[in-house]
Amino acid sequence: MNASSRPGIRRLRRPLDRRARWAMGLLVVAVLASFLASLSIGDRVISPIRVVEALFETQGGVRMVVVDWRLPRALAALFFGAALALSGTVFQTITRNPLGSPDVIGLTTGAYTGALIVMTTGGSSGVAVSIAAVLGGFATAALVAALVAGRGALGYRIVIVGIGVSAVLAAVNAWMLLRARLEVAVSAAIWGAGSLNGVGWAQAIAPIIIVSALIVVLVLSRRGLWLIELGDDIGTSLGGRIALTKAGLVAIAVALCAVVTAAIGPIAFVALAAPHLARLIVKNGPLHLVATALMGAVLLSLADIIGQNAFPGRALPVGVVTLVLGGVYLIFLVVRTARRRF
Repeated sequence: MNASSRPGIRRLRRPLDRRARWAMGLLVVAVLASFLASLSIGDRVISPIRVVEALFETQGGVRMVVVDWRLPRALAALFFGAALALSGTVFQTITRNPLGSPDVIGLTTGAYTGALIVMTTGGSSGVAVSIAAVLGGFATAALVAALVAGRGALGYRIVIVGIGVSAVLAAVNAWMLLRARLEVAVSAAIWGAGSLNGVGWAQAIAPIIIVSALIVVLVLSRRGLWLIELGDDIGTSLGGRIALTKAGLVAIAVALCAVVTAAIGPIAFVALAAPHLARLIVKNGPLHLVATALMGAVLLSLADIIGQNAFPGRALPVGVVTLVLGGVYLIFLVVRTARRRF
């Protein structure tokens, strides 16, 4: 049998239908619109045309507002949203569970724990806190993997064990905050809400470069992700090294989530919702990863716009907005999943 005639290979190569192409086009427009809105809307509303002009200016008050203040935040929202969404789609594919996202199984909580350990023990360096958050995310992933190793119903167990680990770590985090000095506890609590407030070029450049590199690696590894989606037996028959591929993809997904958490704090539900919404557009076609990244970028960007402008004079952390909207989506997802099973 010719390799190109195998069902799995044909599935990986199937073209986008007209509806999917239109949907992808609208998604690109939504990304550009949300990006432009992030640069236009704020305490000082600037027209979109003036925003575009300011991007090419070298000085002036409008340029300072657009380029120095709003642009790094807007770019961070797009890149970090895409990173969270891709992390979520990797975990959902590997666990074969719609609830298998890094925030549900405790990775963001673990990253917060790592950051809190440094914050509450006298560490004030942003680099130290970021490194601790990344290490906390990886340590939590290793703990969850160890607890479910060698057992059946992998996806179901990962979600249940992850929820339990997340609950324990949340209690540990609360205990550390209660024991910390007041100023440290306040600072850590603000960071723990997940916020793009105060993100400038100094805070945005390094994380954006890192997540961009990780996204490129993930896109280059997309065939392995599709083989996993086909199932271990079929993936192995098509030449995939499934165990090694899963380990590599999990490492990339954990790194994407941990880097974002290290930069702006825990952000809930973008990783959960974006892959599902993207799948409604392109199913599991060749541009599913692209659609997922774009959807995550739109969700986090819109959530940040809502957080900044919902209550004039009082900006909400973007993590609070995603938590509220994501909670509603999680209820919908659980109810729909239960109806399908029963």
